[in-house]
Amino acid sequence: MLGQEIGQVLVPVGRGTVAKSESPSNTQPVKKALDSRAALIDAALKTILERGIDAVRIDDIAKEVGVTKGSLYWHFEDRQALIKEALAEQVRRMSAETVDALSDAIVGTETKNDYLARIVPFIIDPFDKSQVLERWGRLGVLVETRNDLELKELMHDVQSRHLDVVVELMTQAQERRLLRDDLDPRAVAVALNVINLGSIIIDVLGDDAPTPEEWWKLIMFFIEQMFPSS
Repeated sequence: MLGQEIGQVLVPVGRGTVAKSESPSNTQPVKKALDSRAALIDAALKTILERGIDAVRIDDIAKEVGVTKGSLYWHFEDRQALIKEALAEQVRRMSAETVDALSDAIVGTETKNDYLARIVPFIIDPFDKSQVLERWGRLGVLVETRNDLELKELMHDVQSRHLDVVVELMTQAQERRLLRDDLDPRAVAVALNVINLGSIIIDVLGDDAPTPEEWWKLIMFFIEQMFPSS
């Protein structure tokens, strides 16, 4: 079904099509449609991170958001399309958080100690329960997508896009002499992600894990080694 043009604002008039309208009242379908789509993506992503991709069921997601299955299928062709959008949203959020944290550390830093104080909390806090749960969710998604060729390729794209953001920030850090010139920004970006995700082992070890003091001392040592010598 084709859209119908009524002014300047797009409004849904059929699957995958939109029409235009200037009237404030006519913008309500747009907002409602966009809100529903975002809510469906949020619900799917929450399910993926908490219970895995296999737990994403169309009936459950639609019920949680309070829409019909028909409404869900208006936004997404099928379950796979919803999962793809949810994973894409994950990388968007990860990248936004990364840019905010690292940009603040890189642009707002005047001294080495100031830089260390700003960047360390971003790198990893394996003792923060919310961060631990988030990492378990990411790890679960990586495992599940490994055996699905289509999702594996999507996860590759998701991780690559996020990595590119960190690489760009590490390049900026070199320009501001906050990172040694002889280090490859991509290798540093990968290492930061490895430490971040791999630190989940601390949760596995429990009481046998290093203390927070021992952990942070080691992390500070690593970061200082990457800092240019005076």
